[in-house]
Amino acid sequence: MPALYDTFVIVEPMQHYLEYGSLVLHEIIQANKRAGQTILELIGDTANPERIKTAIQTLNPIVFCGVGHGNVDIYTVECTETLITASSSELTLFKDKVVHLNSCLTAQQLGPALIDAGAVAYVGSKQEFWFYIGDAAGTTRAVRSPFLAEYQFTASLLQGKTTGEARQAQLQRYEEEINYWLQGDGKNHPDASELLRILQINEDISTFLGESDIRPSQKLAVAPTLVLPLTFGASFLILGFLAYKSVAVPYPKS
Repeated sequence: MPALYDTFVIVEPMQHYLEYGSLVLHEIIQANKRAGQTILELIGDTANPERIKTAIQTLNPIVFCGVGHGNVDIYTVECTETLITASSSELTLFKDKVVHLNSCLTAQQLGPALIDAGAVAYVGSKQEFWFYIGDAAGTTRAVRSPFLAEYQFTASLLQGKTTGEARQAQLQRYEEEINYWLQGDGKNHPDASELLRILQINEDISTFLGESDIRPSQKLAVAPTLVLPLTFGASFLILGFLAYKSVAVPYPKS
């Protein structure tokens, strides 16, 4: 059965620094959802392999977007539990789907493996994805900036854009965030140069594979009609500056 248009499964783990991305992704989903779309967000403890696979099998979504740690051939979810590997038979779950993984290194082997297994498009990173931890998760433009750019792809799909249009919007948002720290209001931030470099790296390693003419959403009205129940247990951690790269960390390899 072909994947269902206007249907999205979103995975938002909260452990191991993943709340930095998941809080922004949740915000973006809420801001961009449209009438007639079926959207399931699996957040925190519900972002586990069993629940995710059940959701995919039950809803058969056209779009799967997930935050998580990873490596060249693996994507993990809450508490670094493995969801799929490049050699997994369960890659067929993603047949006919657009897959967006905010997970380090997956563009090297896992992304191509997903395409080979029938996914129609994939977006992810070919090296480590970096983000800023100088403030608590979700609280400032600095900690949100790398994710605002990265998740523009899925935001654009929700808005009714094709995969190719969404990719161009994502790259444009990267440039907008770069310019914000380079010459915009963020240029006087004490870590502007670090934030600028983070965004430049993430844009450079961003990878698109597959078809550019897929339009997952055809519902363009403003108000949502169906958002499936979610649990939301965010923990706002005041992390300050960690020693690793001073003010930035990549999603570690699993």
